Amino acid sequence: MSKSLTKKNHWTNKVHEAVVTRSIEGEFGFELKGGAEIGQFPYFGEVKQGKETVQSGKLAQDELLLEVNETPVAGLTTRDVLAVIKHGKDPIRFKCVKQGGMVDKDLRHYLNLRFSKGSVDHDHQQIIRDNLYLRTVPYAQTCS
Repeated sequence: MSKSLTKKNHWTNKVHEAVVTRSIEGEFGFELKGGAEIGQFPYFGEVKQGKETVQSGKLAQDELLLEVNETPVAGLTTRDVLAVIKHGKDPIRFKCVKQGGMVDKDLRHYLNLRFSKGSVDHDHQQIIRDNLYLRTVPYAQTCS
């Protein structure tokens, strides 16, 4: 496969942004599923039409959530992703991508793939590993 064709069909070309504000009740109108605690990318469950106030873009069920207000959330627990969303100021910017091909909700599958250093995928794997590390390695306090 030629490099130009590979670049054109790469999953990063399908990443899109959705800008959302909270409803009057303070809710977004979507369910968040997945999370590092079960070895998955965070992804949208049910998206309730009319509940969310989408300013631009769209949210779709089963889409992977990659970033919240430019904060990478792949590799975070659901609780941590919800905290990032909750503490963000309106409007909230989500970067999402539809599952398929190389990226599906299974983190382990994606992390087991081999990519050349410096590639977008290799950098994304490192971000995921860094986020996983935040929750799996306990904080060690040094005594003086």
